[in-house]
Amino acid sequence: MQVPADLLFIIYKSSRSQLENQTSYNLYLDYQLIPSTDYRGKIRYFDRNQESFKYLDEDQRLDIHLDFSKALFEIGNYHRFVQCADPLIEQVIMNNVYVHNGDKIFEELLFKKSAALFNLRKYDEAIRILQSLVKIDKEHVMAKRLFALCIRKRGKSWYDLSKAAAIVLLFSAVSILFVELVIVSSFFLEYLEPVILLRNVLILSASALLIGREMAMFWCIRGEVYR
Repeated sequence: MQVPADLLFIIYKSSRSQLENQTSYNLYLDYQLIPSTDYRGKIRYFDRNQESFKYLDEDQRLDIHLDFSKALFEIGNYHRFVQCADPLIEQVIMNNVYVHNGDKIFEELLFKKSAALFNLRKYDEAIRILQSLVKIDKEHVMAKRLFALCIRKRGKSWYDLSKAAAIVLLFSAVSILFVELVIVSSFFLEYLEPVILLRNVLILSASALLIGREMAMFWCIRGEVYR
């Protein structure tokens, strides 16, 4: 009795699928044996077997991709981590998987993505994510700290410029003090009072500039992070 070709093809596909699933599962188990802190080893293993992992069931596939993304973050491969984070965030939302191995995985992915963007100096993108994260979890202390740091870095140009201006004023005051002690107080007493006044004005201006920049930054952070 001849077996129909269609039936043979179905049997072949079924057997092949079972074999691929078993192979993928064995690779998944081997991945779990890699020491938890051997991040580079995990990345190498994942890259070698990435195609096979797509045959895992949904939970196992999510588990291994989350662990792989963690390894990328831990070794500082922030570019690749950001690329991996977006599909993972989408999958977590679609599958309603908000807790994974006891961690709030959605918030963790958002925080790590913002931290990766911060390290890549993409402060505006990091701030947008942190704004959402702080709304979701108002008690997320690390997110608030990173948020404040991003704001400082984003405003670094005017913040550093004001510091540079204050330093110039202080150096000018020191120079005037030197001239005052060496020359004016010995030979030009009639100019002593205006010179002292100028020196004090420069010192007060520098101090006011330094205090003002810190207050401005404080209120800027307070307004965005803690509103």
